[in-house]
Amino acid sequence: MSASEKTAAGVSTLTLHLHLLPQDILVEILSKLPAKSLVRFRCVSKFFYALIVDHGFGVLHRTLSLTLPSKAAILIAIIPSRRPRSVPSAPAYYTINFSKENPRRPGMLQADRLGYLDGDEPFLKGCLHSSSDGLICLSRPNGDIVVVCNVSTGQRISLPRFQFDSPHGTKTCALLGFDSQSKRYKVLMIDRRSCFEYKHWVLTLGVDKSWREINYSSHPLDGVGCAGYSDTSVHIDGVIYFYNWLTRDDPPSFHIVAFEVWSESYSFIPIPAEVTSSSPHLRSIDASGETYHYTDFVLRNFALLQVDGGRLAIIYVHNIGHLFNMVVWTLEKSKGCWEKITMIIPFKFDLYRFTTNHAGEIVLLCIDSKQFFILVCNLKSEVWRKFDVGGVKEFPICFPEDVRIYKTMDHVFSIE
Repeated sequence: MSASEKTAAGVSTLTLHLHLLPQDILVEILSKLPAKSLVRFRCVSKFFYALIVDHGFGVLHRTLSLTLPSKAAILIAIIPSRRPRSVPSAPAYYTINFSKENPRRPGMLQADRLGYLDGDEPFLKGCLHSSSDGLICLSRPNGDIVVVCNVSTGQRISLPRFQFDSPHGTKTCALLGFDSQSKRYKVLMIDRRSCFEYKHWVLTLGVDKSWREINYSSHPLDGVGCAGYSDTSVHIDGVIYFYNWLTRDDPPSFHIVAFEVWSESYSFIPIPAEVTSSSPHLRSIDASGETYHYTDFVLRNFALLQVDGGRLAIIYVHNIGHLFNMVVWTLEKSKGCWEKITMIIPFKFDLYRFTTNHAGEIVLLCIDSKQFFILVCNLKSEVWRKFDVGGVKEFPICFPEDVRIYKTMDHVFSIE
């Protein structure tokens, strides 16, 4: 018997035994398998296919993945440095799992290359700026290509092309969120027409055939400001949060926009005055164009994250003299206020991006003169851990704006 025949016989035997199990036990077993294995199991039988693509099973698998460290990771996308910078270059994608420490080198995490994402035209510079669970949303700045991809399985879908009616050109930002009511993912598209003219569109994955324009508050929303920066938006429990640096107030007052995916409606959360006063970069306004200008420094050092307990947090990293400080404001909804924590970071580094891990700890992707490394901070204990990153020798010393980092997890939920 050949190797392929033995494999086929083994699969048939396994299938027979699985079908003999009660359905509730079978569902429990399958829900704990990796997404890649489940994708292969869909080909076993019609029953398996129907079960694995079922929305209820996808939600169950997603819920378990949120609680299992082995199914959680961070996704890093790096665009190789190049000259001239106007020439686009395809990014390299890696995942790092905190439960897979290198046994030969304690304190070393191994980065795994996601080769199936390399070289595809939709994944060019500046297009990755949104994530939800294990899905990422990629789009070109002009919105003519929008792709949603499952990091675990490699499944991807291209969304309908966005139709523009602005004679002055446009700039878009696509943000992904999960609607817990319909159990569907939605993409919010913010389309900037001019300094204070924006339109807002939504598309429900697997349902809508075209983009739907939605009504929004008359307050101007600068959603496009997060288009090039992965750490300025976050999805928490069916709400997409992002900064709004657009204001006509004098002195300026900024806030966070909360977009509820289910109702497709906006609300606003004031940013603590202490945040805006902590950096002089947040004070400049171009009066002639009525456009607020913020620097790369501000966008790189300010982040919105979901920290321990599902709380929304503003993170700010800065250095005073030779010491690096991290200031964290967490939103306590029950108290209706922000609470502040300040910590000294016991390392020297150049900061690239922020995210969080499966435990709600803050993760900083940093670089020194030699290599990339990761700092992890537990907010409760205020303890820092440092991990070197292996398998990334091909990483160039690149520009911070060319790096993206997200929390991700094993995910079999169908996006079609």
